[in-house]
Amino acid sequence: MANMSATYMFVMLDLDVPPAEGSSTRRVLLHAMNTGFKATQQTISGSATLLASTEKGPAAYIPPGPPPTDTIPHRYVQLLFQQPADLKVQASDFQETSARINFDINAFMTKNKVSAPLAGNFFMVDGRASATAKGTALASGSGGLPGSTPQAFTGAAEKYGLSPSMAGLLGGLALFAI
Repeated sequence: MANMSATYMFVMLDLDVPPAEGSSTRRVLLHAMNTGFKATQQTISGSATLLASTEKGPAAYIPPGPPPTDTIPHRYVQLLFQQPADLKVQASDFQETSARINFDINAFMTKNKVSAPLAGNFFMVDGRASATAKGTALASGSGGLPGSTPQAFTGAAEKYGLSPSMAGLLGGLALFAI
């Protein structure tokens, strides 16, 4: 059950942004940081409290969109934190995409006195899914363990005609605390 008086913050990261020229190291991109979530009176399945916010940032949502030429599946991580009362993060901090590249969530948490995440989720999107404009992605292994042969995966999003971008947006909006 969510703390009815607490405020929450949602963060979404892409852990697999292609390397910059001259480098072989993948980078982290901050896809979203949304603050001001409060518990509502709505529940899901009688046990989870729906969280809602009217705020659009400070880092507005950027949908998943790996380059079609990138064959490495991108890991998108969604985290829910209790928001510190004195959090001072401005939209201007993230206006430029360059401010979102190489985002260090651990440094951000330390600097802003943010405690460990309360909840998390992840999904993967292969760049080739963007090229087809369908909701398909490649997943490998089972149970989150890497496998040697990628298998085509058609998730529930495609069943309902959703693109990977829309699926990511809905995943971010469907925040709730158990």
